[in-house]
Amino acid sequence: MTRKLIALDLDGTTLNSASQISAQTRQVLQAASAAGHIVTIATGRPYGVSVQYYDTLGLTTPMINFNGALVHIPHQRWAGEYERRLPMQAVDEILAMRDRYHIQLVAAEGKNMMFVDTDKPELMDTLPMSVAENRVLTPATLPAVPTSLMVVIPTQAGVNMAQEIMNDFPSVNVNTWGGPENSDLSVLEIIHAGIEKTTGIDYLARYYHIANDDIIAFGDEFNDLHMLNHVGWGVAMANGSAAVKAVANDITPLTNDQNGVADYLTSYLHLAAQMNA
Repeated sequence: MTRKLIALDLDGTTLNSASQISAQTRQVLQAASAAGHIVTIATGRPYGVSVQYYDTLGLTTPMINFNGALVHIPHQRWAGEYERRLPMQAVDEILAMRDRYHIQLVAAEGKNMMFVDTDKPELMDTLPMSVAENRVLTPATLPAVPTSLMVVIPTQAGVNMAQEIMNDFPSVNVNTWGGPENSDLSVLEIIHAGIEKTTGIDYLARYYHIANDDIIAFGDEFNDLHMLNHVGWGVAMANGSAAVKAVANDITPLTNDQNGVADYLTSYLHLAAQMNA
């Protein structure tokens, strides 16, 4: 079989509802790697809260973080690594909006950076964050230009703030997600404009000389839409949103809690004989 590039979303896709990788999923993905396919994680998560899954799978291939803003190989220096950081002028303005928009938490994130500014530390327990230092964030206290800013904000204020940011800085993109349960809060993810998971996937396809028709991607939610629509074979999870299923080439018969990715790839890549050998 022609070598494939297999791009995997994490939450709701490769991970079950307990945020774990099952033994079956690990076995199948390791078999795919052993067969010569390129398995890559493509996630919106920061590096610090996704590297444990990379290690569990025993991967040595590049990983895509921040929805495509960072492509790298964990635990080593890779000549092909890239990180698309935010414009510092935009970071300055966003940090200055804190009081005006009643921001509850702002996190500055990069490959090896995670700083949080909040007077409500309990919010950190509800978000996908690695161990972070809580400090007052200003341009002077940031040790480097962040790749991403995450803002927790009252929902309506978030709508207004997102519009202001994109009006003032066309080079910045703002994605909005649901906030912590039972709260009137939203999460804004702020990254460089023009960045998608497909940015990283296309980069790896060129690096490994893999045609788009030989790329298969799995996803379940809004930030996977472009990826599933773009690659040669986009697969929506059975538990995925209706919008994702509408653009996919196929849908897994099983959910993420039923090892849907593993089940699909076993058949698609004809891995059963290899795993039973």
